[in-house]
Amino acid sequence: MMSVQTISEAQCGGALYSQISASMDLFQLLDVCESLADELIECHSETEQQALCGRIAHCLEVLKTTFVQPLPGYLVESLTVGKEVKIQVNNDSEIQRQYCHALTQTLLSRAHTPEVNRALTGMLFDLINELVEDLQAPRFLRD
Repeated sequence: MMSVQTISEAQCGGALYSQISASMDLFQLLDVCESLADELIECHSETEQQALCGRIAHCLEVLKTTFVQPLPGYLVESLTVGKEVKIQVNNDSEIQRQYCHALTQTLLSRAHTPEVNRALTGMLFDLINELVEDLQAPRFLRD
């Protein structure tokens, strides 16, 4: 019979083994980052939390390189709409990525109480989801 802690730890880890590489496109990296953040917010194992933070930090570093590359045509197409819609785009995606990275580094330092770490984890979760939502929002209008 599994202990409660073992069951909890077994539930963490699925996204932990997601591939992260420089060959991935913006949306693939955002999906991985979002999955890792989802898992982090639900994980109660300190060891896995640290591993997830490390993976998020790595994913955010790889994501940084996609910001300076032109978007591939298929992503431009997925961000294009045929009719005008109200789009509120955050033009400070790199700054928000840096905030997320700083939060992961803070969580990795283990310098705070569990209560502060829970609050920082919640902030990281919210910021990553906001970044994903912003970067995946339509922003081009088809002629």
